[in-house]
Amino acid sequence: MKVKLVGLIILLLYIFSFQKYADYNGVIKSGGDSWGYYAYLPATLIYHDLGNLQKTIAKRAEYSPNSVTKEANGYLRIEEAHAYQKNTIIKYTNGIAILYAPFFIVAHIFCKLINLYPADGFSSPYNWAVSIASLLYALLGLYLLWRLLSRYFSQTICLITITIIAAGSNLYYFSVLNTGMSHGFLFMLYVVCLFATDSYYSSKKYKYAILIGLSCGLISLIRPNELLVILIPLLWNVFSITELKERFHFILKHLSSFGIMAVSVIAINIPQIIYWKLLSGQYFFYSYTNEGFDFLHPHIKDGLFGFANGWLVYTPVMLFSLIGLFYLPKYFIKSALFTYIILSIHVYVIYSWWCWQYINGFGSRPMVEMYALLSFPLACFFTRIWYKLILKYMLFALISFLIFLNLFQTWQFHKGLIWTEDANFAFYKAIFLKTKGSSDALIAYDSGEQQPDSNRLYYKKNIYTQDFEDSISSNYITRISHNGKYVYELHNGYIPEFSLQATQSDISPLDYLKISAWVYCEQLQYNHYKQAVLIVAFKHLAKNIRWRSLRLQTKISNNEYSIWHAGKTHQWQYVYFYVQVPHRFKAEEDVLKVFAWNPSDVPIILDDIKVEHWKRK
Repeated sequence: MKVKLVGLIILLLYIFSFQKYADYNGVIKSGGDSWGYYAYLPATLIYHDLGNLQKTIAKRAEYSPNSVTKEANGYLRIEEAHAYQKNTIIKYTNGIAILYAPFFIVAHIFCKLINLYPADGFSSPYNWAVSIASLLYALLGLYLLWRLLSRYFSQTICLITITIIAAGSNLYYFSVLNTGMSHGFLFMLYVVCLFATDSYYSSKKYKYAILIGLSCGLISLIRPNELLVILIPLLWNVFSITELKERFHFILKHLSSFGIMAVSVIAINIPQIIYWKLLSGQYFFYSYTNEGFDFLHPHIKDGLFGFANGWLVYTPVMLFSLIGLFYLPKYFIKSALFTYIILSIHVYVIYSWWCWQYINGFGSRPMVEMYALLSFPLACFFTRIWYKLILKYMLFALISFLIFLNLFQTWQFHKGLIWTEDANFAFYKAIFLKTKGSSDALIAYDSGEQQPDSNRLYYKKNIYTQDFEDSISSNYITRISHNGKYVYELHNGYIPEFSLQATQSDISPLDYLKISAWVYCEQLQYNHYKQAVLIVAFKHLAKNIRWRSLRLQTKISNNEYSIWHAGKTHQWQYVYFYVQVPHRFKAEEDVLKVFAWNPSDVPIILDDIKVEHWKRK
């Protein structure tokens, strides 16, 4: 009864949240990873242009024109695929497309029969199909994980473990909000591999050998760097040299079963190999072009603990699974060796990737698939502390809060209150458990510095004012007015900077500078990373002591204080932020610089840039 109740609660939580959060109308319309996974299906089954994708991309352009670039020769270019010789090669492998396929077929048949939506591969039913696939595969993974854990742990321990992974981790986010991404699918496949491996060693049945091979094959196809998954069937219940020798003899004795596993792994990868060979001439083709790994400089610390998508910052409850690794040999030795090996190498590899913070996620995306392996040490941790009553109840209170925090921050993400891929501690602190945004939180997100209470400061003096009335250049315009005759129209580039040496001012370390400007735009810049910024830099011998910036367009008429606000046209807005003077800013070689930078061709108009000196009361 307890199992069914918890299972029903998790099911209802996922379904309700999916209905509330999921963008099941546009998950594959405008590009991104999900589009790259999915494109194989319409290109193969509808447009028959898998070689150059031009018809498929043209249909995408109808739904999302800004996501497609048309070159002078008429070639349609997108970020998810690259021109190679006379072909266009999809950057992503086809593993997720294989898992999407049943849902795609149902959506296509529905569109053909009902005739209410275009059967074009991108209308609403296809988007629904991809999102529903994400939800159902995650739920399947949780169900199979429950069945596997229940073979070795008590019912209560299993329920706690499943609840933490389902509701306390970012698996929830990728199943109900950011659907279509690969990580929930990989979680399910890892669970299938573990389930089939345990079942095979108990029964020696060929059907489990096939299932092991297919799951390992799909995992390595979706993310080739996860080929280490094959260690699961090879090292299951192996934790010593003697057991390793015994396993070698076992494999020789059951060579047909392991041959089936190997053939299944290869077979599931053959379509991708053929695709690469036909389009590139190579059996194995690196489709990520200039994106790669830097194994000499991994970002493990930032990847695990940083506020820019750090794993344990946004899924702190999984810290208990890491503690449980110490108890794994005692309480579940079957998975100990391969867990240690796979987890260690996985962490090193994923945080050696050039984009180690993995944009487009809530917390560290590539750790989601590891929850299948980490479920065992998590269960071991609770087994260990189960009879320590005071500790147990204290931990349950903490875990309950962390589950609530995960659900709440997912809601914040949905509302646009948080965005984690380039967040920082100041922003995290400013928005923590808040149901509404604030100006201070928005400034902290941009600048990485928590804003002071202005009531505890007093104005000292004005250091600098640029009203753009001093000279004429092509950037000084008069068609728009604010205060005086001229304003400055900043196109792609920098505005002339203000510089001040530390010894030329009575600015003291730990004082504050208030940097402000009036801003105006005639066009909106929707790309969050290409919006103009106001910059403050404290330098010592040309090296930054402290560097802070503030996005400008997001502050124009942003009454909801949303990170994703693109501004409002034809309206002047006063923007400002405080920056604390660093301790080191005192030597003759130290220089303060204030300037504006516009990284795009969408212009921003500025007037009355000021630098003011404020001190603590």
